[in-house]
Amino acid sequence: MSKTNPPTTSREGLTWAKLLRFFSLPFFPGKLKTFLAVKRFEEVPIDSILAAGIKGVLIDADGTLCEHHSREFSPAVIEHVQKMISAGLKVGIYTNAFEDRFEIFTGVEIVTDVHPKPDPRGFLSAMKNHLRMEYPNEVCMIGDNYITDGGAIPAGMLFIYIQPIKGNENLLHSLFRAYGASLAKFYFPDKFRGM
Repeated sequence: MSKTNPPTTSREGLTWAKLLRFFSLPFFPGKLKTFLAVKRFEEVPIDSILAAGIKGVLIDADGTLCEHHSREFSPAVIEHVQKMISAGLKVGIYTNAFEDRFEIFTGVEIVTDVHPKPDPRGFLSAMKNHLRMEYPNEVCMIGDNYITDGGAIPAGMLFIYIQPIKGNENLLHSLFRAYGASLAKFYFPDKFRGM
């Protein structure tokens, strides 16, 4: 697990990249293209990922693996991450939070030292420097937020949407996240059937 000092730019809260993505999404539905949508992280089908030619996975933390800024992860989440590794996938947790709380995930790269989401440069840097991969079309991002995690889509990666784990995030964060999900459901309703 590599850990270096993150850039000094703001990672959480409002950034220009988040605002630009927020306002552009209704006009560019391709930025919301969804590979899969599931209720919980543990339901992400590893076989489907492998069948799509995916060799690396970046995973969001807050709202995807746990409640916002939680230090506790369910045994089912930890086990599913390990199943991904056992299946031969390279796995990284890509978070905009700086906290040291992911030691329980063995064999997983922790990505905090790149441009913050949704900047596509951050996803590409995470792919190259942490997963040690070259091709974005062989990587998928798993997350609960189309505004931040969905930045993987313009970077050329597949996106798997997870229904958010409710937590103590602020109202603005919740509203942004709901806005992105509602647009994705409008443009790609087939992906959300059964959720």
